[in-house]
Amino acid sequence: MKPYPLVDDLLRPILRVAMPRAPRLKAPGGTVHVVARCNNQEFCFTAPEDFELLLALLREMLRTYDVTLYAYTLMANHIHLLLQAPKLDALGRPLRWFMTETAKAFHRLRKRRGHFWERRYRACLVEDDRYALAALRYLDRNPVRAGLVEDPATYPWSSCAAYALGTPNPLITFHPSYLALSPYPKVRHRQYRTLLGPSADSRADARDPRWTAQRAVGSAAFLTRYLPPRARRRIIPVPPQIQARGG
Repeated sequence: MKPYPLVDDLLRPILRVAMPRAPRLKAPGGTVHVVARCNNQEFCFTAPEDFELLLALLREMLRTYDVTLYAYTLMANHIHLLLQAPKLDALGRPLRWFMTETAKAFHRLRKRRGHFWERRYRACLVEDDRYALAALRYLDRNPVRAGLVEDPATYPWSSCAAYALGTPNPLITFHPSYLALSPYPKVRHRQYRTLLGPSADSRADARDPRWTAQRAVGSAAFLTRYLPPRARRRIIPVPPQIQARGG
């Protein structure tokens, strides 16, 4: 049996492609990492009620549209979502609804006008298996990078506790790559907590722009399958990093 990946496996150099404001990649049923930032990096979500409102709107989006939420991390000035793209419709419809309704709700609460979100959301298509696990790890360690918590499973406004501890969370559906770690929930929790562990190389746990600026993250074969021919010529390797085993 193939052993589950360790921190090193999730942080190996991968391929990336950089293109300015290119069309969204269409991959029905694929895994997509979405980032939306508040305008001017303003801290719009500061109270528990703010995060509860975001969760309520996410819940309504899931009820209304054919979209699956794998994971989320809600921060004071931006949000991360790991979603399954709809199989029959564009992912833009549910996300446009969510961002519009969020702006309306907070404008009403704060009696304000103008832009709420900085720009259109960023979407990165993610290959399954170790790339999807790396995306989950990146989402869940975001509060650690921000200095809010030491243990990502204790952050109340993410889905990390469901993956790492088995805490029930009706909003999310476990990603298939996570379920493939083990058929036994307690073993999956333990293995995922190992993946969440810090790396001995601090650079490996720093903010990684590939998750917020790239159109796709995955193997060369994956990128070739989904990127248009012109974009394939722009694929360049990420410089290797010194990596150490986490635990």
